[in-house]
Amino acid sequence: MKGILDIIEENRKGIRSVCRFYASMSSFLSEEDIFQEVAFNLIKSYRKYEKHPECNLSTWVYRVAINVSISMMRKESRMTFIPLDETYIDSQVVDEEIGIEDVKELYENIKQLDAEEQTLVFLYLDSKSYKEISEILGISVTNVGTKLQRVKMKLKKLSHEDTKK
Repeated sequence: MKGILDIIEENRKGIRSVCRFYASMSSFLSEEDIFQEVAFNLIKSYRKYEKHPECNLSTWVYRVAINVSISMMRKESRMTFIPLDETYIDSQVVDEEIGIEDVKELYENIKQLDAEEQTLVFLYLDSKSYKEISEILGISVTNVGTKLQRVKMKLKKLSHEDTKK
């Protein structure tokens, strides 16, 4: 039987990805701070998961990581954002047709979304399927599609507003 430390190690990349995303939205929290809190909460709540493993293990890990990250963001007394630099941009997001400036603009626009919308975009950019996103967020697959469509329209509108400035 796997221990919780093995589970954390197996899901390290996904956990780090969540932590990096939320740390990029914060002036005060580092990726490492968030990762430590996520690991602590995974260890603390693992016994509950073992008793009631209704969802996939990796889905549970993502759900804990996202909920802890959002919780930490809410606890910040002042919400100011640091400029996004190349260290926060996943190289998989940037391809030949989309330049680094376009990706920076996208992330700046993502910062203007609410926490649920940011989480939805993060999971989508992390190549999660609609089914996986629905399990992580606890909403229906249809609702995921609807919300993603609305968020895409909102980001497009924000992008157009940026080009008018």
